[in-house]
Amino acid sequence: MHIVGQAVNRTGYYIKLLFVFMRMSLLGQLEYRINFISGMFVELAYMCIKLTYLVVVISAGVNIGSLSPNMVVLFIGVYCFMTGVLCFFWTIMTIPEKVIAGELDMMIVKPGSLIFLLTLGKFNFAMTIPNFLVGLTLIIIGWHSVCIPVTFITISGFIFFMLMGILLTYSFMILQAVLVFWVTSINGIYTLFSALWDFNNMPMALYGRTIQRIGTFVLPIFILTNWPGLFVLDKLSLLEAVWGVAVPVLLLLLASGMWKKGIRKYISANG
Repeated sequence: MHIVGQAVNRTGYYIKLLFVFMRMSLLGQLEYRINFISGMFVELAYMCIKLTYLVVVISAGVNIGSLSPNMVVLFIGVYCFMTGVLCFFWTIMTIPEKVIAGELDMMIVKPGSLIFLLTLGKFNFAMTIPNFLVGLTLIIIGWHSVCIPVTFITISGFIFFMLMGILLTYSFMILQAVLVFWVTSINGIYTLFSALWDFNNMPMALYGRTIQRIGTFVLPIFILTNWPGLFVLDKLSLLEAVWGVAVPVLLLLLASGMWKKGIRKYISANG
């Protein structure tokens, strides 16, 4: 019981710390309000450009596989929301710079988890908020248009697979960042991940069976945004559901293991 109590207290401590970091990040960005507002508009404009294909799909009234245009709206909503999650974790992309410059010295001696401080210490709300708002709006519109029942099972299942997608996004970003302990530059890896991420700007039903299998079982990029919609539409098989839970957990464990090995190779600025 004592161990459980310590774990609960430690979890509570990190949750409080997370909200402190979020508040400090937001207040810091609001000090430069013009930059903050302009950043939001730029992100919103970029998103609107990427959503032009959705207007084409709805106007044409063409089904994508077994998905009607209204169902596609739901999937695109999840994609936009998860893009907001990707922007939320943007500070992870700065880890390679800190490692190469030997700037982890001061952070290593701070109390608490180093990986927590590095990945959740700062947030970009200007990029995150527009994606969250547009994503939630499209999810609500798509949900209502398809007449999906609002029940405990549908809501909880949808949220659960969204959380799995968030966990998978976090794991993917950590896996990319920690490669800097073994290679000098990971810009190409970031570019590849961005290209793979954009495969989700339409439901995976758009692609052939081979690409769907690769994007599910080899490079599980489709799990990020497709599983919540497939669940509420009752199009998710038992195997896919189990795989959608196993992959985020396994990749998180892999990312954690690689981080621990990588940090042992770290050479500080003082040598």
